[in-house]
Amino acid sequence: MILKRLILHNFRNIPTAEIYPEEGFNILFGDNAQGKTNTLEAIYLLGHYKSFRRGKNIELIGSADKLTRIQGDFYSDCLTENVCLAVSSDQKTLHINGKRPQHSNEMFGRFPSVLFAPEEVSIAKGYPAGRRSLIDRALCQTQPSFLDLARAYQRCLRQRNALLKEGVAPAILFPWTEELIAVGAKLRLARIQYLARILPLLRETYKQICADREYVDLLYPSTFHNLADLKEDLRNDLEREQGREKKYGMTMAGPHRDDPVFMVDNRVLGLYGSQGQQRSFILAFKTAQILDLEKETGSVPLLLLDDMTSELDRKRLDFFFRFLHERKGQVFITCTELSSLQNAGFDNIRTFRVQEGLLCDY
Repeated sequence: MILKRLILHNFRNIPTAEIYPEEGFNILFGDNAQGKTNTLEAIYLLGHYKSFRRGKNIELIGSADKLTRIQGDFYSDCLTENVCLAVSSDQKTLHINGKRPQHSNEMFGRFPSVLFAPEEVSIAKGYPAGRRSLIDRALCQTQPSFLDLARAYQRCLRQRNALLKEGVAPAILFPWTEELIAVGAKLRLARIQYLARILPLLRETYKQICADREYVDLLYPSTFHNLADLKEDLRNDLEREQGREKKYGMTMAGPHRDDPVFMVDNRVLGLYGSQGQQRSFILAFKTAQILDLEKETGSVPLLLLDDMTSELDRKRLDFFFRFLHERKGQVFITCTELSSLQNAGFDNIRTFRVQEGLLCDY
């Protein structure tokens, strides 16, 4: 997968831009708060339809108009496809080759990209939602139907919570509980199967980063591997939580509250791990995600590396540079200084200077 052209209109602090990236390495260079991460965000939006940053649609729109447009030409398997995303304050509108997709399967996973962002390093010590999101975003790229499943679960969860707040009779709550169990068990099964698939890749990659001195694991709260057992397990959890649900007016068990645990040498990374171990774990997870994505889809994803050189020490940078050298794919890297990248021995490099929202060849 190659991004041949990127066009931005009124996107955050970028009034207008049109660039033609290199098929290999593309470096977005400049001071902080100039628009480098915004450019990565635009590329990410074309493949994920959602930003990796939190916020509302209005925050994506610059000051020159009430609308922002992001357009990209992607080349894969001798075919060029155009994707255009228009964002207003209340909606996003996507067109692929001039037509609006009718189903999520037509959108997600079609233009795959993998992001490495500085804020992800803190996921191990952060809230469970961050760890769930890390897994779910990766899962969606190889299984686009997972997004429909997640949306169905959220709709059911909202309705069930609303009924719990109203204090309705058990007979009224029952069908929503059964629906939550049915969809929630499928959601958990998808996560468990994905983690089982990438865990060997994660462990092997981490071994390479730490020179085989440490062992990692990723534990999911539910250990069942078939749908019937997962349904029964979730039903039992909900029954145990009935008292608290009545007290607090919300669903107290389910995949929306699951906490995946990152482990290093049989110790919880979020409690006992060093900053270096956290960086290594996320780097290993992302590398495993890339390898799995390539194997499952046959497509090489774009890599979006936001300020990576500031987050990784020389040992981890050397590992990742070796990994990048060994694969074929398009890479976008943001940085404030070029020396570490210029000395990494990459071929096919194009550097863009980003200054006050303007992008130009450097």
